[in-house]
Amino acid sequence: MGIGGLALAVSRRPCRARRALGALAHRPPICYRLGMHTDTRPRLVVLGLDGLPFSLARHLCAQGRTPNLARIAASPNASALAAELPDLSPVNWTSFYTASGPEAHGVYGFTRFNVTTRQLSLADFSQVTAPTIFDRLGEHGLTSRVINLPNTYPARPISGMLVSGFVAHDLARAVHPPFLLGPLTGAGYRLEADTARGGSDPAHLLTELRATLASRRAALRLLWPDLAWNLFVLVLTETDRLFHFLWDAVTDEGHPRHPACMEFLAEWDALVGEVLDLAKALSARDGRPVRLVALADHGFGPVRAEVDLNAWLRGQGLLRQVTPGGVEQCHELDATTLHPDSAAFALDPGRIYLRTRRRFPDGTLDDAAGWRLAERLRRELMELTFDGAPVFRAVLTADEAYGPEVPGQGALGQAAPEQGGSCQTRSGLTGPELGVAGPIISGTGGRLLLSGTQASAPAAGPVVPPAPEDGPPLRWAAPDLVCVPAYGFDLKAKWNRGQVFGLPEQYGRTGTHTPDDAFWYDSQAGQPGIVAPVSVRDVGALVLRHFGLDAPVRAVAYPAALTGQADWRGEKASALGQGGGVSGTAPGPVPGAPGASSASSASGPAHADVSPASLADSPRIRAR
Repeated sequence: MGIGGLALAVSRRPCRARRALGALAHRPPICYRLGMHTDTRPRLVVLGLDGLPFSLARHLCAQGRTPNLARIAASPNASALAAELPDLSPVNWTSFYTASGPEAHGVYGFTRFNVTTRQLSLADFSQVTAPTIFDRLGEHGLTSRVINLPNTYPARPISGMLVSGFVAHDLARAVHPPFLLGPLTGAGYRLEADTARGGSDPAHLLTELRATLASRRAALRLLWPDLAWNLFVLVLTETDRLFHFLWDAVTDEGHPRHPACMEFLAEWDALVGEVLDLAKALSARDGRPVRLVALADHGFGPVRAEVDLNAWLRGQGLLRQVTPGGVEQCHELDATTLHPDSAAFALDPGRIYLRTRRRFPDGTLDDAAGWRLAERLRRELMELTFDGAPVFRAVLTADEAYGPEVPGQGALGQAAPEQGGSCQTRSGLTGPELGVAGPIISGTGGRLLLSGTQASAPAAGPVVPPAPEDGPPLRWAAPDLVCVPAYGFDLKAKWNRGQVFGLPEQYGRTGTHTPDDAFWYDSQAGQPGIVAPVSVRDVGALVLRHFGLDAPVRAVAYPAALTGQADWRGEKASALGQGGGVSGTAPGPVPGAPGASSASSASGPAHADVSPASLADSPRIRAR
């Protein structure tokens, strides 16, 4: 039964529909009858492999652990991809589905800060102000099917069907069209694994990941078969969860939990193979190759130590908090404890905001003092070490990470006059007030309050000002500094930690994101006119160009400071950058300061392909 049949069954016999979909996760993979059907519908399949490092993928394939993944990873069409900054899932998957960076879509991290109430709100789909690739395709009569794509919650109408991914928590608000709720509920669809026990109960974590993996398979078998789509997107987020808590077990053959992790990866690999088989069969049916691309949103590596930037800023006398019982007594996301005399604070994972009067209504710094403080922070952070090892790979200014700010765009602390609770951007979409839309995080005795996707009473704060025609619409909201950790360090920005450094055993996570070494594959790589992506936003542009649509132009070249390509062991595989000075690796003038150029000098990395011969890897995985 395909989606058309299920849609009819839902309207007539909900119980029958639930039974039908419940069987989807257990029935054999979809097959097509032999014989070629001429179908001129343009198609593209996108397989998201969240957090999968390219180098680890090649290693697992060389060891015969993931034979289905090897069908693409061992191909010369596979290579490494760079993440957008910060290298978080909401930032990168939003960059993919808008074909733009944070300076255009507005998502700079997991949270955003309300300058009036000092509350944090969680990033979600309602805060994305750039048009999506699904919007663009729909305008041209093209249909999308999307499963488990992060930061698409709460689901909103698209031309097609959508099952939202992380951080979705209510299935009823995670699906479009609404009739999908019945079949998915009946199948026991799981939006997210319970990772709260992940650090202390690995067996429970693996059980949870198997449940969500089965849910992705059920959704695939529901939304694929009728083939009434042009773009199909399926994201498997299970590898990200596995690597966060069990990176040591995955990468160390001698680890007692290594066999269990390999068993799970074998199940994950089987689902990857099912997607590849479906695309291959569809190519035969349509009478021409169906393009398939696969990407990770970031790489992964081990955690040597966690580094809390707010604890460091507090130690420098730059961050003060109102916490009568001590910072350890408040909630980790309770930014309402910020003292008005503070000069700076950090948000996840490495975003530093300077409290200038231009950006904050109660700011303490003028612009000149802000520039001087930025230079000081860059210098001192680049000098910070842990057990003799440098903690930071780069400390980038907003200009270097997101392009130069355009005069007249507005500031965090300045409201646009005579506007209501939303703004009209040049994309034609409305965006919420800064920090108001989305689940609100309130400091009430350390308790986390989620009040839904709209604040019950919008705060009287600033709204997003309209963007000038010659600049990215959300560049004004960028952090002043973006910190990129050296390999092995996991950046945090909690509001309740007293210590700068923490060891993995304290917090239960052994793996962390990296901005490079993300997996990339394109079945049409190397063909005339096909340009390899540099970073995740370029993949969204590739999707648009595949369907003959114009793609947004990059606002800034990828930072040259991040052109090194570390592999999963932390070794430097090659230097992939070309041209331009390496900015952010040593103290220097801050772009935007008096006398400094605001143009970025980085030309970005040219990710070289890795020869299939490199699959002749060591037969033993080394632990780090």
